[in-house]
Amino acid sequence: MEAGIKLDITTVPGLKNIMFGGEGLFLTTVEGPGTVWLQSMPISKLASLLYVPRG
Repeated sequence: MEAGIKLDITTVPGLKNIMFGGEGLFLTTVEGPGTVWLQSMPISKLASLLYVPRG
């Protein structure tokens, strides 16, 4: 994430949304100019995909 970007994390409002929303407990808001890189897999899987054996 670049320096000009603002990241805000809040909890989901309302008990019904938390229990039945299916989206999790937190909302993330990203604002501002720049580039954001998202990782959508566990870090261990990402590392295994990037690993190149030598020899």
